[in-house]
Amino acid sequence: MSPVNRLTLPAVVAPFLLLLPFLAPAQHVRQDSVLFRPEVERIFTDAVSLFKLGEYGQAAEQFDRILYRYPGTQRETAAYIMGAKSRYELGRFEEAQELLRELLYRYPGSTYIDDAHYTLGLVWYQLKRYENAVREFLAAWQTTGKPQLKDRAAQMLAVLTSEHLAIDQARRLILEAGSGEIRAMLSVRLAEKVLTRGDVEGAREILRPVVRMPRTVGPVDAAIALLERIEASAAVKIGVVLPLKTASDPFSISGVGEEILMGLQLAVDEHNAEAMPKVSLEVRDSERDATVAARQVSELSMENRVLAIVGPLFSHEAFAAAEIANAQGVPLITPTATANGIAAIGEYIFQANPDYAVRGRAMAQYAYRAANARRFAVLSASDTANKQMTAAFLGEVEKLGGEVVDVQWYNPGETDLQAQLFAIRQRAMEISEPVVVNFATRLRSGELKKLVQWGVPQRVLDSLLVANAMAPVEFLFGSDGIRIADSLKIPTQRVKAKFDSLEIPVTYIDAMFVPIASSSEIAIVTSQIRYFNFQTQLLGTGNWNDFDELDQNRQYANGAVFTTDVYWEEIDQQYRSFARGFRAAYSRNPTANAMIGYDAMRLILRLVRSGATRRDEIVSALSTVRNYQGIHSKIYLAEGRVNSCITFLRFKNRSIRRIAEVDVSRDDVRMME
Repeated sequence: MSPVNRLTLPAVVAPFLLLLPFLAPAQHVRQDSVLFRPEVERIFTDAVSLFKLGEYGQAAEQFDRILYRYPGTQRETAAYIMGAKSRYELGRFEEAQELLRELLYRYPGSTYIDDAHYTLGLVWYQLKRYENAVREFLAAWQTTGKPQLKDRAAQMLAVLTSEHLAIDQARRLILEAGSGEIRAMLSVRLAEKVLTRGDVEGAREILRPVVRMPRTVGPVDAAIALLERIEASAAVKIGVVLPLKTASDPFSISGVGEEILMGLQLAVDEHNAEAMPKVSLEVRDSERDATVAARQVSELSMENRVLAIVGPLFSHEAFAAAEIANAQGVPLITPTATANGIAAIGEYIFQANPDYAVRGRAMAQYAYRAANARRFAVLSASDTANKQMTAAFLGEVEKLGGEVVDVQWYNPGETDLQAQLFAIRQRAMEISEPVVVNFATRLRSGELKKLVQWGVPQRVLDSLLVANAMAPVEFLFGSDGIRIADSLKIPTQRVKAKFDSLEIPVTYIDAMFVPIASSSEIAIVTSQIRYFNFQTQLLGTGNWNDFDELDQNRQYANGAVFTTDVYWEEIDQQYRSFARGFRAAYSRNPTANAMIGYDAMRLILRLVRSGATRRDEIVSALSTVRNYQGIHSKIYLAEGRVNSCITFLRFKNRSIRRIAEVDVSRDDVRMME
């Protein structure tokens, strides 16, 4: 019989059989007078076998048989405890506790008394009567001489202290525990619990008596370490370098910097309201100047209490600042910089935003894996960012085994793309020009014989000859027709495409990647791509994420797929909670930049809260960030310390919807439609 559903026990709880002394010889059972009966031994052995097989109902019946038909025999006390364990497995907790309490009352000198207390503690735990469970686990710990059982009881007491007891209840438990190892261990657990609620002095008060105990008491070292961490982390600072008031105009405020700072501060305020250690921001103005940003990072690096630096925002600032931060050994995470190579400066530098290489690679992975595209063309603006994205896109297409038909460039702001699109059209149609065998010309009899020997039916040849037709080599020989025709020395010819006839659509290109310099170019590229009659999937970059431009050009842009740095849904519970907090703090609705700042700071504070209170610990923890789900996006810092996740959107039927997430570090395309 399978056990019934019950509360999941902590991992520290071993299976019953590992803790049972009842399999010891019968003479170890201590009762006032014991009558040895061979049939009892057989019944008991059979019942234990049933228990091991999971037949708890049958096992319980056999143990009851010993209790009620053979009282006072050599296996009575063992039958009590095993009957209780069988009922525990069946979820009959009230019956189990009755048997255990009867055993404890009738045979207080039994060798099973410690196991009875422990098992009764588990029963009370399942019944959610946690104070009763505490008493039994404490009794088990105090009465047992078995190291394994003592350890299990202590671990259950620790779990109850951390997760189920109120602070006052836990304090009473510590007093009842007396002195020594168990009191020290429970005190450390309670101090950790108190600390998470922001009561630093309360945690100190709990730990001080423990650290005065001899170091030979096991948990004392843990208490000392926790107290040292409390003292060391009393005032953690996070440096912030953002474009705020500029030297040229001290009364102006950079909107981006201000919004990012609002998100950063909200995350800190929420942390300080409920967690330790407390954190403050050391904010510096980069003035959107690389030299100033580097100087500010240098000064922050000199402050020992500055644990990490958030910023700068722009790539030219981030390059200069990252050199300083890495040399000084202070972790720096830029929330928005997108240039390639910033994180590559050194192990202390992180980019929370995908760089150009990630964006290009992600688009290729999406197109190849999700859109099943195999033949590609590129029409790209020639600025540095789009050149880098295009290079990454082309490299990934080649790696995946795709075909690049053509790549054309235009200058940002250019309005006439006729030359570029005509070139792509010509190249695509030339590649797709059919190769045929012309039966209007006189084929020699040997050539016709080869066709028949290959497998072309005679009736098909006759029809083609009568009609003076041209037959594509794929029709005659299959997908490898050109190679086969050459090997058979069958004369072929290429049918020239009429690429200047715009009535003929270009269907050879599965997807066209179109990185634009600004959203104002959406109208230019989409209308002209349609004019040159390309029937293909349009792929764009973040600059395509402009609903007004897309909607105004919806007859050309419908179905376009593009990436975004920021995406949220109003109904998402995480966003709604954040938005409520933001409005309460600032009396305004949050912006995308505020979300970016909030997510970056929450990521760092999560690491601080988990115990990373030194610069090297922050670096180590950031390097292992996987699938951190923020408000605005997911962050995955595996490959080169650059976020490898990006969100994909589609404009269709006058709306923009999220359709996929791509993680290039894992070649993972997750569809979300």
